[in-house]
Amino acid sequence: MDDLLLRGTFDHTLDAKGRVTLPARYREHFQYGVVLVRIPDGEPCISVYHPVTWARFDTKYIEPLNVFESKADAWRARAIYMNQDLVEPDGQGRVLLSARQIKEVGLSGKVTIIGARDHLEIWDPDTFASRQQEMGPDA
Repeated sequence: MDDLLLRGTFDHTLDAKGRVTLPARYREHFQYGVVLVRIPDGEPCISVYHPVTWARFDTKYIEPLNVFESKADAWRARAIYMNQDLVEPDGQGRVLLSARQIKEVGLSGKVTIIGARDHLEIWDPDTFASRQQEMGPDA
């Protein structure tokens, strides 16, 4: 897998079955699977990682957590993995989001998908617009 930089902003739709179509330009990149995760205490969105990229993230940020001696680290690791799914896109490039993730980030109908360098993020459009405004033009 090459280190593709994921960029851009895309308007898509969450269908009645809880599926979102990935941006066409990135479907080949994610064709063999995606890791969908809600990072605790992170932004109110669903992050979409290539499995290899997620493995790097895990090695760098989660593996070093001291889950045996720190209850906080143990709970952080639990929270990350209980809010994660590994799914394969269907033939149309759609991924099935869990009902829990949809509810947590308030998705319904329209969604905004943004490129965030090494992953994509799926946002409720109003939440994303509010967050952009909150952060200001220099953020």
